[in-house]
Amino acid sequence: MTREHAPPKCFFPPKANLQLKTVPSCEKHNNAKSGDDQYLLTHICMNAGAGDNLPKKIFLNSIVPQLEFSEKFRRMITHGLQALPGGAVRYKVDLKRFDAFFDGLCHALYFDRYARRIDPANHVLSHVYLSLPSDDPAEIARRDFLNNSLKFFFEHSEWMITHYEAAKQADVVYQNKIIDPSRAGLGSVTIAHTFYGIFNVVSMLTRKPPVGEDD
Repeated sequence: MTREHAPPKCFFPPKANLQLKTVPSCEKHNNAKSGDDQYLLTHICMNAGAGDNLPKKIFLNSIVPQLEFSEKFRRMITHGLQALPGGAVRYKVDLKRFDAFFDGLCHALYFDRYARRIDPANHVLSHVYLSLPSDDPAEIARRDFLNNSLKFFFEHSEWMITHYEAAKQADVVYQNKIIDPSRAGLGSVTIAHTFYGIFNVVSMLTRKPPVGEDD
């Protein structure tokens, strides 16, 4: 048995002195998820990196050497790359890998908060990637509705919300807001994640109706 960091240490600057949340994890699981960690970190840094900000520094110092060293990693990141007018490019995102990362992060956060594991018989876990570009009008409308709903909760239902901000040096790497009306993880729970103050994802742990309730 090992310990899993939430969020992963690779999201922070090298040699940062961090006090991160940790939860129990088997070594096989920890090793398997490291590829998803790096995959997500790369896409977040490409999405959020600008000027001299922290994701740009992490991309240059940590991701670029990996892209230069590993052809396999480079092919994985550039697979499905699309050239856009004006010389810009759009990178294809493997949502299954994104989902795997946020499934793991939510399981860790839930265990840290409630001292028990998510029971798939009671909850369904899904994620909405607010900061990823989309050309789908239905998806855009869904994100707008979710953003407006979250804004209402943040402004009018503070008692339902628990705030968390990871240890930092100069910049906030990761923070979340957990909306839990039951205060015990028994009903539906929403987790709003923010990386580097820019990249936003919403995870929804939706309570399943008891057997027979929807008959």
